[in-house]
Amino acid sequence: MEEKDEVKKPISNGYIIGINIGILAVYTLISKATSGGMIIDALFIVCHVLGCLVIGAAVRRWVWVLSALVVLLIGLSTCVELMGNTL
Repeated sequence: MEEKDEVKKPISNGYIIGINIGILAVYTLISKATSGGMIIDALFIVCHVLGCLVIGAAVRRWVWVLSALVVLLIGLSTCVELMGNTL
C-alpha cells in the first residue's frame, strides 16, 4: 500500500476573518443581553484585538492584523450603538 503524503493546506484569509467576525457577533449579542453591556463588550473587543495581534506576530501572517483592524472597527461601532441604547 502506498502512503499518501497529506499536505496541510493553510487556512484561507477569508476563513480567518470570517471566524473572527463570528466570534465578535457572539460576544456582542451576549453583552447586549446583559446589563452594563457596553463595558463588557469593550473588554471583549480589547482582548480579541490583542489576541489577533499576538497571533499575527507569532505566525507572521498579515491577515491576523487585518482581522484585528476589522474587529476593532466593527466592535467600536457596536459599542457606540450599545452606548446610544443605554442613554
